[in-house]
Amino acid sequence: MNDPAAARSPSPPARATVLSVEKALRLLQALDRHGSWIGVRELARQLALSPPATHSLLKTLQAVSFVESNPASRQYRLGLAAVRLGAGSDPLQHMRRFARPYIETLAEKSDETIVVLAWSQDQAVVVDWIQAGHTLAVTHHHGIVENPLVFASGRVLLAHQDRDTRVRHLRGKDFSKLGPKAPRNAEEALAVLAQVVDEGVAVTENVGHSGVVAVGAPVFEATGRLLFAVGCSAPLTRIDPARLAHLRERLLEITHEMTAKLRATSPSRPPAQPAGIAV
Repeated sequence: MNDPAAARSPSPPARATVLSVEKALRLLQALDRHGSWIGVRELARQLALSPPATHSLLKTLQAVSFVESNPASRQYRLGLAAVRLGAGSDPLQHMRRFARPYIETLAEKSDETIVVLAWSQDQAVVVDWIQAGHTLAVTHHHGIVENPLVFASGRVLLAHQDRDTRVRHLRGKDFSKLGPKAPRNAEEALAVLAQVVDEGVAVTENVGHSGVVAVGAPVFEATGRLLFAVGCSAPLTRIDPARLAHLRERLLEITHEMTAKLRATSPSRPPAQPAGIAV
């Protein structure tokens, strides 16, 4: 006669999986309690695990951005995915905290205005921005971007949403209000967004008589999903093909570095040769 209790007992592989999940959760809790960088041996001591087992768990969690490492010190702390999961109501704040040092570096290297946009509740939202120090400089504001199609970073943001989201955003839009050099209808807009995905970067020039040239590029999470878009923009009067190529290269350096930090897989990097100004 079969024993019902035995029938309900998990199999050895299932028990091993449960134990691994439990250890991973305990490790995340230990990192959260510590609140800063910590070494493998200290974590192993706190969790009563072997250093190799602890290191293996850390690498698994790092691969999906729940843990991040400091190569110089060989220490670990909670990653962006864990912070965002815990943040719940305000993920943009933690995106801002992650992005800030990178966009400060980009602002210094490019000497132009930098903006970070995220997609939240079917809208493009400014996460953070740094204005260039020039007398004539592009200005942004925190809040919702009403027409992301007119911005290079907005096009990147839209381009990496699923098709239903893109179509929903474009449905009923009055394209005549976007001005010259913007898509004239939904079909043209979808083609522009597809091109952004193919090229891995968006470039806009004087859309809607803005007098602005901008470059935008994506940053991806560990899952390969877009986290946010970063844009670099400058007055048209300060841009020539060589300057545009320089801005494009600096932007791609930083966004690829951010994606690598999140242990994500981004599309192949576009070639670094000078790029002409395009819509």
